[in-house]
Amino acid sequence: MAKQNLKSKASSTKETAAVIAPVTPAKKLPPSILYFFIFAFSFLIYSNTLWNKYAIDDVIVVTDNKYTKKGTAGIKEHFTHDMFEGFFGERGAMLVSGGRYRPLSMALLSVEYEITRKAKGDKRDVITDQNVIIGDQDPYLSPFLSHFINVLLFSLTSVTLYYLLTLIIPAKYSLKTRFGDFGVAFFATLLYAAHPIHTEAVANIKGRDEVMCMLFSLLALVAAVKYVRTDKIMHVLWGTLVFFIALLSKENAITFFAVIPLTFYFFTKAKAKHYAMVLLPFLVAGGVFLGMRSASTKAGLGQDTPEVLNNPYILAKGGIKPNEQRITPFLYRDKVTGEYTFYKECFATTFVTFAYYFKTLAVPHPLTHDYYYNQIPFVGFDSMVFWLSFLLNIGLLAYAFMGLKNKSIISYCILFYFVTFSVASNFFFTVGVLMNERFIYMSSLGFCILLAYLLVRSTERYKLDSKIVLIVLLLVGGLYSAKTFTRNFDWKDSFTLFRRDVRWSPNSAKIQTSVGGDLAKAANSDIARLRDSGVIRTIFCDLRADDQLLNSLNSLPDSTISHMLLDSSIAHLNEAIRIYPSHSNAWVLLGNSWYNRRHKPEEVIPMYANAARFNVNGSYDAFFNLGFLYNEINRPDSAKKYLLLARTIKPEQEAYRFLLAYVSAKLNQPDSVEYWLNIGSQKRPVAGEDYYKIGTGFGKAAGNFPLAIEYLKRATEASPKVELYWEDLGVACGLSGRYQEAIDAANHLVALNPKYKAAYMNLFVSYKMIGNLKMSEESYNKARELDPTMPAYNSQPQSGNFSQRPGNK
Repeated sequence: MAKQNLKSKASSTKETAAVIAPVTPAKKLPPSILYFFIFAFSFLIYSNTLWNKYAIDDVIVVTDNKYTKKGTAGIKEHFTHDMFEGFFGERGAMLVSGGRYRPLSMALLSVEYEITRKAKGDKRDVITDQNVIIGDQDPYLSPFLSHFINVLLFSLTSVTLYYLLTLIIPAKYSLKTRFGDFGVAFFATLLYAAHPIHTEAVANIKGRDEVMCMLFSLLALVAAVKYVRTDKIMHVLWGTLVFFIALLSKENAITFFAVIPLTFYFFTKAKAKHYAMVLLPFLVAGGVFLGMRSASTKAGLGQDTPEVLNNPYILAKGGIKPNEQRITPFLYRDKVTGEYTFYKECFATTFVTFAYYFKTLAVPHPLTHDYYYNQIPFVGFDSMVFWLSFLLNIGLLAYAFMGLKNKSIISYCILFYFVTFSVASNFFFTVGVLMNERFIYMSSLGFCILLAYLLVRSTERYKLDSKIVLIVLLLVGGLYSAKTFTRNFDWKDSFTLFRRDVRWSPNSAKIQTSVGGDLAKAANSDIARLRDSGVIRTIFCDLRADDQLLNSLNSLPDSTISHMLLDSSIAHLNEAIRIYPSHSNAWVLLGNSWYNRRHKPEEVIPMYANAARFNVNGSYDAFFNLGFLYNEINRPDSAKKYLLLARTIKPEQEAYRFLLAYVSAKLNQPDSVEYWLNIGSQKRPVAGEDYYKIGTGFGKAAGNFPLAIEYLKRATEASPKVELYWEDLGVACGLSGRYQEAIDAANHLVALNPKYKAAYMNLFVSYKMIGNLKMSEESYNKARELDPTMPAYNSQPQSGNFSQRPGNK
C-alpha cells in the first residue's frame, strides 16, 4: 500500500512537471521589454485623464487649500497641521474621527503649484494669507501636471509591483506562449493596473495619497525581501526610509508592518534575526510618524461628530448619547455606568459593505464615487445579505488560517486583503463613510494575485488548455481596461462626475445635493456659450432627457434653458432633503435655486432658516443669505441680526461687512456705517456701488437725506461715469429742497448721456420749484422728445414730485 501511494505521488509529480516544466519557446522576450510593457500599459490606460480638470475633493487638497496655494511656503504647514485645516480652517481638524495626516502627498501638491506659478510668471515672491489665491479660477493652477504625476506614480507602482511579485512568486506558476513563459507575477500586475476600481485613486488628484502610499509601501516590502535574500543591511536602511515616506503619504502604510512578516513567512526562509532586523527599525519609523501625527491632529479616534455625512453610524444607533464613549463603530461604553452597548445595525451594515466590496472587485460595474447616507441603508440581523457576507468573510479567514501550515498562496492573498483593508473597513475605526472604492486600492492587490494564480493553476488542476486560460485572462484584462478607460472620462470635473454617478447613487443625499448645486451654477452661467460648446446637450443627456427635448435645445431661449436647469436643480435638492431632512447644505442650495427661479424672498427665508437650524456649528451661508433677504424686504433689524451671526462663523469673509454697512444705513446708524466700511476696506477698497447703496439706504429707508446726499456724492466721486448715481443724487437733493444741487447733478447726467430722460424730468421739477418756468418747460419738452407718448407741457400739474421717478433711457 505504501508503495502504491509512493508510486501515485511520483506519478503526480511527473504530471505536474509536465504541465509546468519550462520549454524552450520559439521566441523569448527580454525582461526589460516586460517592464517597459507594464509601464506603458499602465500609463496609456490612464492617459485620457491628463486633460481632466479638478474633481470633488481636489477642492479640499488643491484649489481651495490655502497651504497648498502657498507653494513651497506652505510645506511646513502641511507637516504641522491636519490635512483638512488648509481648507476648512481650524475646525477641519475636528471633522472626522482620528483626523487626517498626509503631509508628504500634500507637500508634493504644493511643489507642483510652486512650479506652475513660477512657469506662468507669478510676480508674488512669497505667498501669505493676504495674497493667496483661493479657487479653481487661479491662473497659476495646472491640473495637467497634477494628473500627469498621478499617472506616472501609478505606472511606477505597477513596475514595482511586477518586480516584487517576481521576487516572491515561484516562476513555475506560468503559462507557456510562443514568446516565453508568462507567470502569475505578470498577469497579476496587469490585472491590478487595469482594474477599474482604481480609477478613483488615479483619476482624482486627491487620490495621490493612495498612489504614493502604495508605491512606497511596495518598495519597503521589496527592500525587506531583498534583505532576507542577501543579508545586506543597506536594504534595511533604505527600506526603513521608504516605509517612513509611505506613512507620510497616507496612514494606511502602517498595515505593511503586518504584510512584511506575512510575506516573509509565505515566500522566504527568513530567520528570527531577519524579522527583528527589519521590523524593529520599521517600528521606530512608525513611532516617529505617529508622534508627528499626534502633535498635528486634534481629532481623537474615539471622538464622534454628529454630522451623518462625516459619521455614517450616527443615525443607525439613534444619535450620540452624552455619556457614551466609542470603542468600535458598533460597541460603545457608558462613561458613568461602565456598561457596554452593542449596536446591531452598525455591525450588520458594516458586513454588508464587505459584500459590496467583493462584488465590485469581481464585477466592477457600476462604479460610483458616492456611497454616502443613505445609499447603503442600515440593516439588522434579519438581513440575508448580512448573513451571506458574514459567513463569506468568516469562511475566507478560516480557509486562510487553515492554509498557513502549507504556505498556500491563496491564504496569502486572503490575508493580504484583510490586513490592508483593516484600517479602512470601519470595523475598528470610523472613516467618515460606509465605503469608498478607493479604500481598497491597496487591498485589491490580494484579489488580483488570487485571480491570476487560480487561472494559471487551472491548467494543472483542471487540465485546461493554456491557450484557453490565456484567452480568459486577456478577456478579463481587456474588459477591465475598457471600463477603466471609459470611467476616466467621468472624472473630467466635479459636475460631470456628479451627473454620471447620481444614476448609480440615487439614494445618496450627498450626491443629490452636489448635482443640484452644480445645476444651479450652470443655470446662472453663460447659457449661449455652454450651448455652443455642446455642454448643455451633454448635461441633459446625462440627466436622461428624451430625444424631443435634446433636439429642441438649439431653438429654446436662454432663459428657458436656465429655468429648466433650475427646475432640475430643485428636483435633485428636494430629493436630497427627502433622504436626509436635516441636511443643512441642501437647504441652503435649495433656497438659492428657489430664489433664482421665483425671486420671492418670503418663500425662501424658511429654507435658509432650516439650514441654520440643522447645522450644529452654524451655517455662514444660511445666516448671510437670511441677512441678505431680510435687507431686501426692508427688515434691516433682522438682517443685522443674521449678518452678525454669519460674522461669528467666518469673520474673515468680505461680503457681510459691506452688507452690514448698507443695513446700518437703513437703521439710520451713521457710526456703524463707517465702522463696517472701515472693516470692509481691510479686504478691498470701498467702491462707488458701496457708497451708492448706503446713500439710498439713508434716503429711502431712514429718510436721512443729508447723509443720503453725502454718500451719493461719494459714489459719484468714486464712479463718476455711472449715470444712476447722478440721477439718485439729484433726486435726494430735490427731496431735501437743495434744488440748485439737484440741477447741477441733472446737468452732469445730461452731459454724460444727452438721451437720459429722467435727467430732464428732474430738471423740469427743480426749475419749477425755484420758479424758472422757462427752463422747466424747456427741460420737459426735451424729455418729451425722447418719449413722444408724454402729454404736452400745458397738461402737466403745477407741482413736481421727485419721489415719482420717471422711467429713464
